Amino acid sequence: MLTLEQLEQTHPSYTQVAEQANYHYKSYVGGELYKSGSYLTQYIGENQGPGDQYGKRLASTPLDNHVQTTVDIYRSFLFRTLPKRDLGLLINNPLVEQWLEDTDQEGQSLDSFLKTANDLAMVTGGIWILVDKPNYKVETQAEAIQLGIRAYAAMYTPQNVLDFYHERNLAGKMELEYIKVRESENDQYVTFTCWYKDSVHKYKVAKDSNTGEYRSIDSYEEYVNPLGYIPFVFHAPLKSPTKGVGYSLIADVANQQKFIYNCMSEIESHIRISSHPTLVKPTSTDAVAGAGSILNLDESVDPGLKPYLLQPSLNTTDTILRSIENSVLAIQRMTHTSAIQATRGTPMSGTALQTERQLLNAKLSDIADTLKETELMMWDIWLDWQDLTYPDTFSIDYPETFDMRDEAMELDFLMKARSAGVNNKMFQDEISKQVVALTVDDDQIQSEIIADMEKDDFEPHEMTDPMSGKTVVAETYEQHLALDEMGFKHEGE
Repeated sequence: MLTLEQLEQTHPSYTQVAEQANYHYKSYVGGELYKSGSYLTQYIGENQGPGDQYGKRLASTPLDNHVQTTVDIYRSFLFRTLPKRDLGLLINNPLVEQWLEDTDQEGQSLDSFLKTANDLAMVTGGIWILVDKPNYKVETQAEAIQLGIRAYAAMYTPQNVLDFYHERNLAGKMELEYIKVRESENDQYVTFTCWYKDSVHKYKVAKDSNTGEYRSIDSYEEYVNPLGYIPFVFHAPLKSPTKGVGYSLIADVANQQKFIYNCMSEIESHIRISSHPTLVKPTSTDAVAGAGSILNLDESVDPGLKPYLLQPSLNTTDTILRSIENSVLAIQRMTHTSAIQATRGTPMSGTALQTERQLLNAKLSDIADTLKETELMMWDIWLDWQDLTYPDTFSIDYPETFDMRDEAMELDFLMKARSAGVNNKMFQDEISKQVVALTVDDDQIQSEIIADMEKDDFEPHEMTDPMSGKTVVAETYEQHLALDEMGFKHEGE
């Protein structure tokens, strides 16, 4: 059993990881949560003015959320085609069906759960996934199905994983020896769970509602861990050298977004000052204040001075807008989304667009690989909880390439190629097949259309058996297909 002091101890990387995760998560969510981070640079003496000048700037500055846009783009490509799972005989198990349809016991399917986990991992740097099972004994599987007692998954962000420790086993594999997570917290209590290979310890700690300091351990429970290992999976699209710590994929985007956010504040202030100039006058001069402000000069100043207006140049606004445009272009370059998002910069060449798509494809393929690895580890733990084994045909396939074709541009290219003056029939037929493949999504319908095209264009020809040298004339398209299945070759094959 841990003491209060031991419960307060955290991993050496925790403080830095939690701070970065908070910043990146607020950058992703935006809205009031982002404003609460106070990421606008304060002016000198701003807090000394009347009213909450800084708070007014926070309230009036809009956020152009590039972090969320980047994550949404990656997600749309990663899960455009859902992973394919061959579960073999497991598909007949009702508990497996429940696991697929409600992975976290909160209504999320396995695909939806992995989407959410991957989004958070890209933002915060990593996500811990626990595959646990209720501590309730059942006699038969039928009773477990009736009561809904099965293993389920839960997510923990880096802010809630306070401490962990890895160690190499005899085979040299790094294994999780200990992990401490914060389950829930309110003004009066905070609950912790500490996992070990042989046991699970749960603590309910009372805290001071004013200072937040821990006061006493109100309750303590200990359970046996029947697995013999800690059922946590760490999912990180970009891992760091420190085991259990990952790097955020949107860290640089978040910094550029903060720069744009500050520029937007400058533009808002500049437009407001330009529209409402400041009137400078001696104190004794009467003036009616409009929408702008008044600056009074001391009476000791030369009385010959006349009132005048202070108004900044509009060139400053243009400079800030150009800086914002450059930052947006930088975000698109670093995320390899220039070929997807419309830009106002110099148009990209065809080669540059193709290279950009290949770079994005490589990044997405790496993320898909980590998703597949994470899901397989989740299945390992889930099957152990249910005392099940993998069937012989079990497999999980995630997309390895992500098609980023500009179909409208390719179709336009094919139409131009068709009208280029090449009268060769084979060339024109090949163009027609590519048009069918580009415009018809269903593979079966594609095959039927192409087969029908080949049937209409069929001409009798000789086919030769490569084993015997026997030659036969295929009079119809159906005869051609039959001979082709028998191994007969067309002239030139």
